[in-house]
Amino acid sequence: MAETGYAGRTVLVFGAAGALGGGLAAAFAEAGAAVAGADRHLPSPGHRLDGVRYHEVDVLDDAALGDLFGQQPPPWAVVNTIGGYAPHTRLDALDPGELTAQLNLNLVSAALVTKHALAALRRSGEGRIVHTASRAAQVTKGQGFAYSVSKLGVLHLVAMAADETRGTGITVNCVVPSIIDTPANRAAMPDARHHRWPKPSQLAAVLAFLVSDEAILISGAAIPVYGQA
Repeated sequence: MAETGYAGRTVLVFGAAGALGGGLAAAFAEAGAAVAGADRHLPSPGHRLDGVRYHEVDVLDDAALGDLFGQQPPPWAVVNTIGGYAPHTRLDALDPGELTAQLNLNLVSAALVTKHALAALRRSGEGRIVHTASRAAQVTKGQGFAYSVSKLGVLHLVAMAADETRGTGITVNCVVPSIIDTPANRAAMPDARHHRWPKPSQLAAVLAFLVSDEAILISGAAIPVYGQA
């Protein structure tokens, strides 16, 4: 990630304790941004990045999110990597609890982050919001309904938020990865062709552009990052 355009700007990364969020936080810090990381559980001291400010917050707690954004000046960018996964099951075996959990983990969390990020960015009149959707939102074969429909909701959220901010200095976009090459995903699918999966560093490069000044004309986009999968 090039070290330009981030000096004096704060990037707030949700999901900073995870593999993807932690990788993004490191990449933005290396590029010169002031990075704040937020997650429900903070990384252990040995896994915290130097120079990153960490905040413990439950993204499903509306009031707590409001407090987080109210405690500091509006960030330049909010990048959301929080989400959950549920594998494929037949629809005649649908678990209502799983459906509710996936909607909360992927869609409700993204909606509440968007709510408070937009309120903060409107105070400064500019900024970037980027969510993480999934290829599963755009295909059906082999996908779990609960996971797929929750990520499809994220795409619709991004489109509607982009419509609301059209003509301002605020943009709202998302990346749409296939399976990301993380240790957890490798462990879950040990026989897969891991070398074909997109790497967190490759996602960071796409996010870096969407967060940059040069991306001012791009809003409402869903950028596919499939690697060679």
